[in-house]
Amino acid sequence: MATIRRKQVPELDQERINFIEQLHEIFLLNKGYGAFAYITVSDAINLFDQFLSSGEPADVFIRRFVRSI
Repeated sequence: MATIRRKQVPELDQERINFIEQLHEIFLLNKGYGAFAYITVSDAINLFDQFLSSGEPADVFIRRFVRSI
């Protein structure tokens, strides 16, 4: 039986995926719709870059952003 090899997702890519999932969840809980009903994919990626520079926990950073919209 052949085994399927999975590619390892680079750490930064995985962190970005987790951030966007959390972004969607917090938008959904607070606004009733997912993140992309309010912002573009480019906005989400720019927001992730800002998050990396901030040094804050993702949930704090995202909640503050969602409240600002």
